[in-house]
Amino acid sequence: MARRAGKAASRKARQRNVPRAPRPSEPAPVPPVGTPDAREATSLDPPRRVTAPLSAGVGSTLSSRERAEYHYVERDLRNIGILTALMAVLLFVAWLAFSALGLTG
Repeated sequence: MARRAGKAASRKARQRNVPRAPRPSEPAPVPPVGTPDAREATSLDPPRRVTAPLSAGVGSTLSSRERAEYHYVERDLRNIGILTALMAVLLFVAWLAFSALGLTG
């Protein structure tokens, strides 16, 4: 049976050392202030978070775009609230039923 092309003939051949390009040990230096390269270097910084006005929601640090991405959270919190209220009502009904039937110890 013929061997497939590209398959190493021995284990040692499969583990051969392949030289890699060396990584730079130091980060690129920041150019001095006032040069055109300095303006480009500052443009590489991550964008600053835009805070919403107080009327949009007290304590919220999300921008309007970020808030729009989490629209499903409001729906989930509403569902959790409804299920919690439903469980409380069922617990009260069960307590009434057990008390009426004299099944409490």
